[in-house]
Amino acid sequence: MKETDPLFVTALARGLEILRCFTPARGELGTTEIARLTGLPQPTVWRLCKTLAALGYLVPTANDKLRVGAAALLLGYAVVAQTGINDYAVPLMKAAADALGTTVLLAERHEASMVVIQRCEPVQVRRVMLHIGSTVGLTDSSLGLAYLAAQPPAERERIVAGLQADGRWDAGHAPGRLRAALDDYERHGAVLMRYPQEHFTAIGVPVQPADRHRTLALTCGASDALFTDAHVAATVAPTLKRLAAEIAPLLIKR
Repeated sequence: MKETDPLFVTALARGLEILRCFTPARGELGTTEIARLTGLPQPTVWRLCKTLAALGYLVPTANDKLRVGAAALLLGYAVVAQTGINDYAVPLMKAAADALGTTVLLAERHEASMVVIQRCEPVQVRRVMLHIGSTVGLTDSSLGLAYLAAQPPAERERIVAGLQADGRWDAGHAPGRLRAALDDYERHGAVLMRYPQEHFTAIGVPVQPADRHRTLALTCGASDALFTDAHVAATVAPTLKRLAAEIAPLLIKR
């Protein structure tokens, strides 16, 4: 466990946990809400929030709540910038988004989730609810399944064991989704995920450099009427795979 490491700083971990409470859907939070989300005592939350606010990571709002400050945003920008995404990959993603007529997302794994680190929309915008900083699960998204499908079997088993140990493995759905994703990836080099109730289809493709030390994932999605099986096989999957091959060299260790 991290907490048993003598170098592990609990106060720092708790401060970062507070910052993770803020999402696009939870842009402003009070200390009571933060205490509920983190499970930390209210006095501890109050002290940590005061410290984060003093450093510019949190900013008080007019209604006595807090929002993420510029200091935290700079950290997020540093993550995006260090991948080379802004200078090189964004134009490629934009071209793919325009060609496919739908938003293209790029994400990286963080623990049991995939975090969106870049998005590009087409000229004819079809808005997607996921934005930079949004997270989706490893086993309930095309991004996560594409990531898992690209891992060596031993590493994939280790990740699944970790999800099970943390109670983040949906035994009713995850095994079937993962098996289907592995079959898709073996046949097509891409992962297909359908959402029948929303009549929506998403395609996921891993982005992996030759040295395989790091894996990102790309996805795009659209209505079933647009993303028919034929269109996915002939156009969507090949476009995403070409885009992944163009971005992958950015991830090679220098």
